[in-house]
Amino acid sequence: MNFANKSFIFGLGLRRGGAPRAGAPVSQRAQADHLDDLIVGQLRHPARLLAGAAAAFWLMTLALGWPVLAPFQGQLLFWTSVQAAGLVVCLAAERVVGHDGGVGLMTVAMAAGYRLQLEAWGGGGIWVLPLCLLLALYLGLMQVRLRSYLLSSIAVWLVLCHGLLMGQLGGSRALLSVLVAGSFGLALVLHRGVSMTRRRRVAVAEELTRLAYQDALTGIANRRGFLAGAKARLEAGGGLGLIALDVDDFKKINDTHGHEVGDRVLEAFGQMLARLPPQALSGRMGGEEFCVLLPAASAQQLLEGAQGLVRRARFIQVRQVGMSVSAGAALVLPGEDLQDALRRADAALSLAKAQGKDRALLDAEASAWMPAR
Repeated sequence: MNFANKSFIFGLGLRRGGAPRAGAPVSQRAQADHLDDLIVGQLRHPARLLAGAAAAFWLMTLALGWPVLAPFQGQLLFWTSVQAAGLVVCLAAERVVGHDGGVGLMTVAMAAGYRLQLEAWGGGGIWVLPLCLLLALYLGLMQVRLRSYLLSSIAVWLVLCHGLLMGQLGGSRALLSVLVAGSFGLALVLHRGVSMTRRRRVAVAEELTRLAYQDALTGIANRRGFLAGAKARLEAGGGLGLIALDVDDFKKINDTHGHEVGDRVLEAFGQMLARLPPQALSGRMGGEEFCVLLPAASAQQLLEGAQGLVRRARFIQVRQVGMSVSAGAALVLPGEDLQDALRRADAALSLAKAQGKDRALLDAEASAWMPAR
């Protein structure tokens, strides 16, 4: 399962700060942040490889030049430590701010360290432009946001170029300015191209995942999404209950008022379920059948939750057409398979239908745990 699928499922079931809950309104800023976080997840392996290669190259230059660099060992140790801190922040980050910040810190510290090496060697101005371009290209490949890239790149160019390059190539400043601007522009174009390509790819994957796990009519999870989210919650543990719901006399609504009204009824009920607290996971299982998984410390609490949903459904009106639902509730037993709990909830739902609809009943297992009256 790819990163986008996991993020969507955990957004339905578990993950804090992950994909938005199905059916919840999402701002463009929040959606952009979510896509950037998905890109960070995809960059984790390439970041390890490139950062490892950069660190190995840095250590190699220290080893080869140590006879000359030894008098500066304190400063070099400081910049090496800063690079290591940036690398740790980058690799540990799950959000784009931490990732871009770690990459930027590591790269700027590397630029400062290389400048120190060039000053120690003397006459190293010829290496400044290649180093600037190389580090800018690294930033272009690894940083996600344009703002982060611009700030880090400008810092790298200032650290490496200021004084050192101008002082050694003072007679060619016009040409030098053109080279610097051209190199910076090339790296900027690379970053924008790579960034836009990544965003398009991630956005397409996210949309395909949404279509696979989200019901198009109601906006809540479809059967596949609900089962995946419910499985994630069951693995996390804790007392849980299942409520199976069915819109009463839905065929009659369709036949009397038309399929468009029927669809709006389902949509309105789905929106009601989408407004449940984040601890509740809701999904449309097919047709007019829905299901809710929610924390339940007792059979009594679960029954009250099911009865509350039945009562709230009575207030739904679509073009002056009302509706009601029947509900069957079942506590998920420790170690029980999700499908077995669903079958018990469905059995309780069938009994509620048989007893007159517009009501909620517990399955036999949960009823046994109800306190005697």
